Amino acid sequence: MQQKRLDYLDMAKGIGIFLVILGHIEYIQEDTLKWLSSFHMPLFFVVGGILVYLRRDTGRTAFETIGSRIRGVLTPYLSFSLMLLVMNTITSIRNPETLSGTALARQYLDTFTGYGVHILWFLPAYFIAGAVFALLQGMREWKRNLAIILLALGAYGLSAGLGLDQYVTWECSLGGYIGYDLLITMLRGLLALPFLLMGWYLAKIPKGWFTILLIPGSLLALRSPVFDLHYLYVHPVHYLNAFLCCAGIISLVKALPVNRVLCWLGRNSLVIMCTHATFLVIYYVSLGMFFIKKWIPMSQPVFNLGVAILVCAAEVPVVWIFNRRFGRLIGRSSK
Repeated sequence: MQQKRLDYLDMAKGIGIFLVILGHIEYIQEDTLKWLSSFHMPLFFVVGGILVYLRRDTGRTAFETIGSRIRGVLTPYLSFSLMLLVMNTITSIRNPETLSGTALARQYLDTFTGYGVHILWFLPAYFIAGAVFALLQGMREWKRNLAIILLALGAYGLSAGLGLDQYVTWECSLGGYIGYDLLITMLRGLLALPFLLMGWYLAKIPKGWFTILLIPGSLLALRSPVFDLHYLYVHPVHYLNAFLCCAGIISLVKALPVNRVLCWLGRNSLVIMCTHATFLVIYYVSLGMFFIKKWIPMSQPVFNLGVAILVCAAEVPVVWIFNRRFGRLIGRSSK
């Protein structure tokens, strides 16, 4: 039973990481991006909330939980960030017209404030949300839920009040950048708390029947603005979108037989998430697909799916290298 639980969660993460890759393909259709963004990143927080529920009786203290998250989340964040900075530093030295010294310095700043470079922003947000959730677990359930709602509302109000969704266009002093980077890093985690709470309750959702919630969730997503926690493009309706779609997916994967491909993608989603864009895997695969498209005509949706599938295939040796040789860099023991 426990293995089945882990399998369905791995499958959910497998679906999530495939959709994350699909969402990072350039020139993807706007409606597709709206639909993907409505739940592909919240799904990882929801799975995290389900895991918290399943492990609620292990007897671990909040600080023990936070300690394990430091190893499992912040260690890979620092590892992949440093690798990316080394690559970009070499690029900046050799081709300063490609990456200026100022832009490189900003990447160093973004890394060490937890703001994150590219997709790596997700890991500090996931850590903060999980750490705050763990600290609130000692409260009575209704008090914990109320605290989460108030924290998320406060974060939303502060973000909207300061116009932080426009932060990337601002010119600030060094101190300003540091302060806003730290603030946005914290706000992302607080805004993600309701997704963890959703997971806590969706752990008990029946299999199969609630898959139908994907339909209203998808229709609502197409009528909503694009959701992007990275840049704080957040609207209250996004939480309803995420709940409906994530509930549908969790109900679906509970009902499906175990799929080894999805399980593999899910178990290795951390490495795939951190490397598919930052290490240019998706870029080079896209170039290859453009070459293939010259010889085999295909529609844009077929092209996008082909890129996503080939990126997953290209990640196989990358995952193998990290799992077998550099496990400690991703917070695990090498296999």
